[in-house]
Amino acid sequence: MYSDVYELNYSKIKTYLECPQAYKLKYIEEKREGLVPASSLGVSIHRTLEEYHRNSNDPSELLSYYDDCWLGAGYASAGEQMEWYLKGKKMLETYAEHEYERKTTVDSTEREFIFEEKPWTFRGKIDRIDKHPDGSWEVIDYKTGTDVDLSLAVTDSLQMGIYAVGARRAWHMQKGKATFYFVAFDKTVSAPFEAFDERKILDTFIEVGKKIEVNDFEPNTAHCVQCPFNTRCEKAVLPPQP
Repeated sequence: MYSDVYELNYSKIKTYLECPQAYKLKYIEEKREGLVPASSLGVSIHRTLEEYHRNSNDPSELLSYYDDCWLGAGYASAGEQMEWYLKGKKMLETYAEHEYERKTTVDSTEREFIFEEKPWTFRGKIDRIDKHPDGSWEVIDYKTGTDVDLSLAVTDSLQMGIYAVGARRAWHMQKGKATFYFVAFDKTVSAPFEAFDERKILDTFIEVGKKIEVNDFEPNTAHCVQCPFNTRCEKAVLPPQP
């Protein structure tokens, strides 16, 4: 199905900013991105935490959800799969330890927001939303990878920016904060909703949306080496193979 050019979300914007041609392949031609160990583990951990927070208040049960939610695709061998399984298990064991100390209430998981600024529709799905004892809110996005720069300010993240805007626009959560939970590093970084420049964030989305609207898909070949479509893209420029 053709992607609605007037419906914007962070994944679309991120893909387009990396390479407009990759956007075309993913959202218009509907080519699938192949799984690799890191992305497969990310799916397993996200599924695990979603099921755990929906169904249990007992941290001792968390690892049982991991076994049920484990995705075995994307690994080259059984040995590689076990290696990554153990990495994820260690992350979740640490996560479970913090669950015993958590003071917030998990309000929802995988909750979708939607709001409009005609003709554009903004959507997003947030991993977890907590309510604090003082009545404030916290929108949380899990990051399971290790290739992240922990020194970057949360307010520089377009993803957390649209999440903060979405929480205020769609759910009227005026008091709260947006948080990255770096599961692999056992670290969280946060910023209050009001620290994000709402107009700048929406204008960035709309600027990209206007380029998509006129089919501006000029490739960014600097991104080819990292692109999951590089072997299927006629515009790809790759270094010669030894």
